[in-house]
Amino acid sequence: FSARRAKHAAALLDVGMWVSVLTALAVVIATALAAAYMARKTSPTASLVVTVLRMVFCRGRRSPGELTGIEFPISVDDIDAEKLTAMLRHGGHLPSGVSVTSVRNMNRDIRDGVKGDKAVLELTYSSSPERCPPRQLFIKFNLGGLSAMRLLMETTEVVRCEALFYHRLASKIGKVMATPKCYFCDFNSTTGEFVLLSELVRFGEGRILPLKHRIRDKNVLEEQLLFIRAGATLNAIKWGDLPELKGIPRFDKTHREMWVVAQLMAKFGGLHYTARRTLKGEKVNEGFMTWRVPKQLVGRESELIADMPKILQSLCADKSMTAFGHNDYTTDNAYFWREEGKLQFGVFDWQQSCVNNVGQEWAWNLHFLEPEFLTEHEPAFIDLILDTYAAHGRRISREKFLRAYVLGTIQMYVWGGGGLQFLMRDLQKKGIFSDMLPNDPRCRAGDGSAFDPSTMQKLVGAEMTRRTFTNCCNIMSRHNFFEAWQRWKGRGSAMGDSKS
Repeated sequence: FSARRAKHAAALLDVGMWVSVLTALAVVIATALAAAYMARKTSPTASLVVTVLRMVFCRGRRSPGELTGIEFPISVDDIDAEKLTAMLRHGGHLPSGVSVTSVRNMNRDIRDGVKGDKAVLELTYSSSPERCPPRQLFIKFNLGGLSAMRLLMETTEVVRCEALFYHRLASKIGKVMATPKCYFCDFNSTTGEFVLLSELVRFGEGRILPLKHRIRDKNVLEEQLLFIRAGATLNAIKWGDLPELKGIPRFDKTHREMWVVAQLMAKFGGLHYTARRTLKGEKVNEGFMTWRVPKQLVGRESELIADMPKILQSLCADKSMTAFGHNDYTTDNAYFWREEGKLQFGVFDWQQSCVNNVGQEWAWNLHFLEPEFLTEHEPAFIDLILDTYAAHGRRISREKFLRAYVLGTIQMYVWGGGGLQFLMRDLQKKGIFSDMLPNDPRCRAGDGSAFDPSTMQKLVGAEMTRRTFTNCCNIMSRHNFFEAWQRWKGRGSAMGDSKS
């Protein structure tokens, strides 16, 4: 009997010990999480931790939108006629007494370049269809699952940027740049959920030309000149500290968590390997590696990684060079048509739209082009940007613009240089990378059917990042990034003299 009591007491002690250990562990974790939450405004790393926790524990919850107060659907399966009626009524798009009576998912394979889950809906109304929105509408949500792309979207605040654009600015830029009509848009910053209900762009139907892709389709000079003129005009009319830009996100605020991710990728992915044109230190398929890092930068990868956020923050701090822009202004975020023989276009996917340094924005927009195409046309493109600014009273010297432009390449240099190692490594494991070519024909639409979607995505991603990293290195060489960087380090300012 005494032995049984002793065993029982020992078991209780074991249970008590584990309860104490787990309680202490829970207290430590809770304390660490509370500290991260309190520090999120001043520490990008702490903010990133909070974002990851939100993704894990809050994603997928239905909550009222922050701009409308309406509890909106968060996925295609969550849509019903009652929710759509409330959404359309909120914006005044339904006549009094009219409601949506049914909704059907058209199950179309949508390849419109946007990040997120999306669908084409067919609606029926109780009456007055001539005064109602079109029967077919486009709807987009945030990505539903936990994934690297969802993390990227969360760490660049894309749902907030797009929702605020449609609520505050979309109606004010129509004369400069067409965009699909928005019928409802909202988000919740805690859950990360988002919805956009808009006009359906019918690519390849009627006068609308087929959808283009920034990598699969050839660059066309006519399109780029049209893009640049309109994009620079948008910058010029939404410049600086206009009252209507109050509350519009700023690039250095939306991307500070993403920069932590980029720094980790560059450090542990191997920017130093990419800079030396190797795959994890080995010479593999050098023909694909078309980039040439300026020699003054090789060996200074850790320094560049550390300076990246500070350079980009200082670019945004120069209010003489900041303006609202799309910030992902590429052909697969646009739709084209011809009117009396003249090319016209509109733009969608405003997920990166914010106030940014115009030099950095244009470095980002242009670095997706084929390197040979950008090298040939870059002087004319920059002339057009500056001439358009001047025509609207925004006179910026070429020297000042180029200084911001070349320093702005550092984000993709760090991000792309680290990411390339992951992409090349995964493709090498599949036996694909060793024979990849620049502008590999397998990246073109229809030519990659032998690959599963995940592999095809990595193939196109590797080609895209080859282009962007090559363009970054070319821009850095053409416009002397090293000198601009050293000047920035010496003066503690990205722009130095604020005179135009």
